[in-house]
Amino acid sequence: MAGLDSHGIRSAVWVCGMLALPFQVWNQVSLQPDTTALQWGERVQLTASWLLTLEELNTGVADSAAWPAWTDTTAGGLEVLAESDLDTLPSPVGTSGDVVLQKAWLVTSWDSGFVIVPPVAFGPHMTQPFMLEVVTPDLEKEAQPRPAQGIVVFEWTLWEQVMRTWPWWAGGLLVLALAFAAWKWGWRRDGTLDEEAVRDVDVPPAHPPHEVALEALNRLIALKAWQRGEAKEVQAEASLVIRRYLEGQFAMRAAEKTTDEVVAMLGSSRVPSAWHARLAQALGQADMVKFAKGELPDLTHLSTLEAYRDFVLETQPSHDDA
Repeated sequence: MAGLDSHGIRSAVWVCGMLALPFQVWNQVSLQPDTTALQWGERVQLTASWLLTLEELNTGVADSAAWPAWTDTTAGGLEVLAESDLDTLPSPVGTSGDVVLQKAWLVTSWDSGFVIVPPVAFGPHMTQPFMLEVVTPDLEKEAQPRPAQGIVVFEWTLWEQVMRTWPWWAGGLLVLALAFAAWKWGWRRDGTLDEEAVRDVDVPPAHPPHEVALEALNRLIALKAWQRGEAKEVQAEASLVIRRYLEGQFAMRAAEKTTDEVVAMLGSSRVPSAWHARLAQALGQADMVKFAKGELPDLTHLSTLEAYRDFVLETQPSHDDA
């Protein structure tokens, strides 16, 4: 504000205020700084308070368009550093309003002298003007500018690098885990055996195949575990027992085959043709329980296991063969 003395500045502020008087309600909106004197670059907070009734608030008198749209500079040329969100406060006791809307701007100035902030419009209301004094900072006598400083080299430690990149590592591990789970699920959906439902019968039998099969089938028939909700487990073990028996007695590689593949192999095997259809039906029912979560009557579970047992009894080696 070069060219104006203090008397002229005060007069200018008074004139600004008088010009705004016809347009303002002084107790409705206020804009106040937290200090009136600052040095270059010091921060000043300008706080706007708007007193409203609930009716005015609901009609949108104080919507976003009614507030100053300051981005870089305020009215009066102050540099805007930051602004706060709109805050709602209870009205002071004794006032005619119901709520107070409040917002603050953090500003500064790099020009020494007096800065006049003129009346600011808040909807239909105007604030009072005010004046800030910006003074130059106290410098040492014959102070000289410092030379430019060199670039500081900063290096991350190993732990800091890990902490900064751990989301990428975690994401990569998660993708690998999901891919493995999808592959595992697809492998089971292809018709291979559910290993969780198969009991520990993978140990090569020490007895003849028909003895191992009959012992396992008789145990399943006696336990009747399908009556306790273990139909899937019973059918899984029983079908594996028959597949093991077909391998041991008829040299069919049936244990690692699907039901359709086993049925297709029966035609060229030494299995009696009278059993082809019955085995296909029994293995198909087992697949329905294991993979399609189907349900079979108790008598069907029992008849399936008894059919397996009859097949073993009829096709077991004779004493002459032994």
